[in-house]
Amino acid sequence: MRGLYLAEAALLTQQAKLNLISNNMANQRSAGFKKDALAQVSFGEWLLRCRSGLTARPVGSAAHSVAAGEIRTDLNPGLIEETGRELDFALAEGYFTIQSGDGLLYTRNGRFFLDPEGYLVTAAGLPVLGEGGAIRLESTAFTVDRGGMIYQQDRPLDRLRVTFFSPDARLEKTGESYFRLLNEGVLPPGQSPRLYWRSLEGSNVELTGEMVALIQVRRSFEASQKMLSSYDQLLNRAANELGALN
Repeated sequence: MRGLYLAEAALLTQQAKLNLISNNMANQRSAGFKKDALAQVSFGEWLLRCRSGLTARPVGSAAHSVAAGEIRTDLNPGLIEETGRELDFALAEGYFTIQSGDGLLYTRNGRFFLDPEGYLVTAAGLPVLGEGGAIRLESTAFTVDRGGMIYQQDRPLDRLRVTFFSPDARLEKTGESYFRLLNEGVLPPGQSPRLYWRSLEGSNVELTGEMVALIQVRRSFEASQKMLSSYDQLLNRAANELGALN
């Protein structure tokens, strides 16, 4: 029966990989999207022993199984492209800071909007934070400099709050290109952002790489299916032969 369990574990792992690849490809054109990859984990090996009377001697080993491990997000930046839209922003490094009902969120997706009260918000309606809190624009006539300062009528209004993280910061995806910080990894203020106005950062999904990964998953899935079918046939044959002996 061990072969059935090995084949099943392989099928489930490849299915998990397929789900991630599909999500990556579906978000190839989503601004600020970061692709995911699945890390496989192994359960080690069993030591096989052959028992003869009261003694047993080792005769080899057999793999336990594999399973889906942690999901690793590639945080490398995507390409920044000019859009000409007034409420599009992109960052060379760092993250835009968003206020949600459950605390602060962070995103690289700088496609923002104005709500009916004139506040700068995300597509989900969450406030985009500046250094002074939620940013309220008096009109759509404004300019933004490379440091993230917003000007209206040639007067500084507020600076977009850009958050920088240390290398050991743990960021967790929460959907819609948002991240949540899981540990104390925020760097203290002082680093100046490089902001691109009327521009957006694209996703870091490379279609060619995802297609190659998709082909690999398909082949592994087919091999696992054949393995499962072969073990099923062997068990069926063994059961029939035992029935004939009885």
